[in-house]
Amino acid sequence: MSARSPKKKPRSAPSRFYRRLTRARRQRLPGRMRALQLVRRCVQASVLLALISIPVFSLYENLRNQRDDIGIEARFDTRLVDGLLRENPERRVLATKLRGSVWTLKAGDTVVSDPLAVVDFSAAARSGVDPFLLTALIPLLATLLLGRVFCGWLCPADLLFEVGSTLRRWAGIETNVTFSRWTKFCVLGLGALAGFYLGTQVFAEIYPPRVVSGELYLWITFGAGGAGAWLLLLIVSFEVFASRRFWCRYACPGGALYSLLGTFRVLRLKVRADRCTQCSKCVSACEFGLSPMSGKIGNECNNCGHCVRACGLDALTWRIGPRPKDGFDIIAAAERSAARETSAHGAKGTVEENHDTAGQ
Repeated sequence: MSARSPKKKPRSAPSRFYRRLTRARRQRLPGRMRALQLVRRCVQASVLLALISIPVFSLYENLRNQRDDIGIEARFDTRLVDGLLRENPERRVLATKLRGSVWTLKAGDTVVSDPLAVVDFSAAARSGVDPFLLTALIPLLATLLLGRVFCGWLCPADLLFEVGSTLRRWAGIETNVTFSRWTKFCVLGLGALAGFYLGTQVFAEIYPPRVVSGELYLWITFGAGGAGAWLLLLIVSFEVFASRRFWCRYACPGGALYSLLGTFRVLRLKVRADRCTQCSKCVSACEFGLSPMSGKIGNECNNCGHCVRACGLDALTWRIGPRPKDGFDIIAAAERSAARETSAHGAKGTVEENHDTAGQ
């Protein structure tokens, strides 16, 4: 006689429901994260398009004021703008409302400045109280709520550096020189001191988002770039061949400032400990060398979503909440298990109550 295998205990209805729900979440997760990455790319592309459009509109207005129709027809970009705006004065007025760059942008009567631009200007002017400080209010509030969202979603240089990171991955380059993360804070402090001592803006010459804006203006207006193009090429080359995402991780003064401002941000990346298998896929996906699965993310996260997309178990998510006292952004497995058990007992009690009612 063969021994009978013990019968498996049937799962309760709440348990089966939870497993089906988890399976459905796993199936929906890749699609949701692809959509989120698509939205992020669209935002980055929109910023880049705006930076290209501003000097084109400015050049077109100058040629129009000079009545230089030949100059307008000689260029594809101004000819395209002329076809869109010549017969519509209202559009021309709207086109002239947008001026500046990501360093300082003027939209109508509203001026918005990068917080680093305010630090740079204040240090060079040797004045801490100035109406210019108010222009950084919107980015400041956004950083206090969302953290380094500018770095991951709006920075035009980040798009360029991500291209370099992709080339590095395709080429299979393993060399990765690391530095202390405190380096960028030293760059921030030394740059501010140098600007105060010299009476000139230092960060405006080395800050990649500002450099990208300036180089686009030079290429579109004069047909030639400046020293900033060589600086960007040097950074990208060093990141591709020597150090993965060197500038953003170790040298960016803007990233250092946004990290300080986003210390107590409300939007945070959270780890669901009961779903995490410590597979390290999120660690490999993070271009900033962070360890999302450990929950010790700190202030360096720019909410790009690469780690969330890499995790196929829905163990990473964003949550609204204060900074944890112990510094670990982990949703405890025990708490989640207790919540599920409470839900299961509640559902079981409801089923028994309905059964008793039916029997009566």
